[in-house]
Amino acid sequence: MNDVARRAVAAGFLHALQTTPALFDEWMKIAKDDTAAIGALVARTLGLAQVPTAEDLHAMAHHVEAHLSGMVAEIQAANANAPKTVGFFVFMQH
Repeated sequence: MNDVARRAVAAGFLHALQTTPALFDEWMKIAKDDTAAIGALVARTLGLAQVPTAEDLHAMAHHVEAHLSGMVAEIQAANANAPKTVGFFVFMQH
């Protein structure tokens, strides 16, 4: 996956988490260091032809941390049980 695709997928998945309570609940049940499960969820949610790799997910996590903290804050505000560490929030611990 190229860098543009990674940024778009990261933003799209955050938007889906923000607007789809059932997806948020499913995501919360997955260990955030389980890259296979997170990648599969991202691919299924966004209709991707390929599952994002661990490298893709790591790059997406950095993009989220650096550029999408406002979206993360909105998700955290709407969901009391959401993880609070931005860098670990969506895709994996790094």
